[in-house]
Amino acid sequence: MALVLDTRFLLIHTFPPSLEDKIMIERFTARLLENKIIIPSVVVVEYIKIAGKRIGRAAAETKLNLWKNIGAEVAHFSEELAYEAGRLALNHPRLPLADIIIATTALHYRARIVTDDPHYSILGAKTLWFKR
Repeated sequence: MALVLDTRFLLIHTFPPSLEDKIMIERFTARLLENKIIIPSVVVVEYIKIAGKRIGRAAAETKLNLWKNIGAEVAHFSEELAYEAGRLALNHPRLPLADIIIATTALHYRARIVTDDPHYSILGAKTLWFKR
């Protein structure tokens, strides 16, 4: 199975809110790695923007490269995906474009998104989270 990492997951993975969450995230991540991991290019942008403010650009890029080193691939936004995302955006004009691009990527790969963001169910994508 393929899994698409959302910015929310990468941020909570980097900055767990509690020791209990950190332990749950570590266990959850170990199970994630049994799957194909996809990071949409827009998630790379969001993560560097948000995490970079807290830990610096270089550290944020290093964290992303660690994911790539363990097998995650960055999904580039192709022309085909752009058209698919445009159609989805037309039907959901109030939702953030980044969420639409991430959902489109997941739908294209028939993958679940690792997130707790409720927007994705509106967009028809399936999700998975470290807390049940």
